[in-house]
Amino acid sequence: MNLYIGSYTQDGSPAPNPVGQGIGCFGFDAETGELSHNNYIPLRNPSYLTLSEDGKYLYAVEELLPALMPHVFAYKVGMQGELVPINSQQLDGGYACHLAVVKGSLVVANYMSGDCLVFPIQNDGSLAPCQQQIQHHGTSLNLERQEGPHIHMAYPFDEDGLFLVDLGIDRVKAYQFNSSDRLWKDNPELDIVLPGGTGPRHLVSDQQGNYFYLLSELSGEIFVFRKSQNCFDLVQQASVIPTDYSGEFGGAAIRIHPNGRFLYASNRGADVIAVFEIIEGDKNRLSLVAFHACGGQTPRDFNIDPSGNWLLVANQDSNKLVVFKIDLEKGGLTRTSEIECGTPTAICWSPH
Repeated sequence: MNLYIGSYTQDGSPAPNPVGQGIGCFGFDAETGELSHNNYIPLRNPSYLTLSEDGKYLYAVEELLPALMPHVFAYKVGMQGELVPINSQQLDGGYACHLAVVKGSLVVANYMSGDCLVFPIQNDGSLAPCQQQIQHHGTSLNLERQEGPHIHMAYPFDEDGLFLVDLGIDRVKAYQFNSSDRLWKDNPELDIVLPGGTGPRHLVSDQQGNYFYLLSELSGEIFVFRKSQNCFDLVQQASVIPTDYSGEFGGAAIRIHPNGRFLYASNRGADVIAVFEIIEGDKNRLSLVAFHACGGQTPRDFNIDPSGNWLLVANQDSNKLVVFKIDLEKGGLTRTSEIECGTPTAICWSPH
């Protein structure tokens, strides 16, 4: 198997010592859990990567200030997992941090400028010029981190819905796709409003799209919501901070295991992966299994391999990827190996 790693490469990125070399291309042995390095594709701060729905194309975004003219890039994925450049489009925004393929377009979330850009995807995988820009407005309680809107994630839901998770305004704003003009329209009835100072960051849902799990960066919590016809009802709040930890922290990534039984969330500062069991018979509430040390510093991202046997952590500030074996019965993690990788930020699996 192949996987691709985003990284921070230069000053100005949200990393104290960025030493990444671009998009890292790695091989992965699904039998042993061993990683092997293939090569790097030079790029400036490629902080987030995503694949097209058919896995034939990879998209990468540069997380940079607007003055540095950041771009979003399209690549064709070769038979051996190699990346062949197709084209790029300039980003009108600052500090792009997340990508999602939705309704035949690539949606880019810009953290600093608090907006989202929509680029249609052509038949050859290339990106057409930006078709729509969605700008958020507002502030919240944390004067340092919430002085304005900061979109941190784009997440599709239902057949024609899109959530934009905004850390700066403590709100997950909902949009609905209009097939006639192929534009996203504001759908405020389905907005999810969080308590002030929460700082929502990333979101996942179960396979049925009935329950949504929202990780907050600033308060270090998971909010469990059950979707009803016209709203989202809060079921539970669960902390991802160990009770014996009192230092700085920041929620980062959240994933559900392919078997639907376990949920994982990473916490920077505490440098742990929180493991929860999803209790299906009790409104999909979360039951804490354990906190596992992530094997390094600042677990900005982690991802589970398609087989569900392995969990890989991108430890940003210790420059390494760490591999854990997953206990498929209890959800726990056992560290098995690691490999050097400069300032890793995101993990994207290839279908090849």
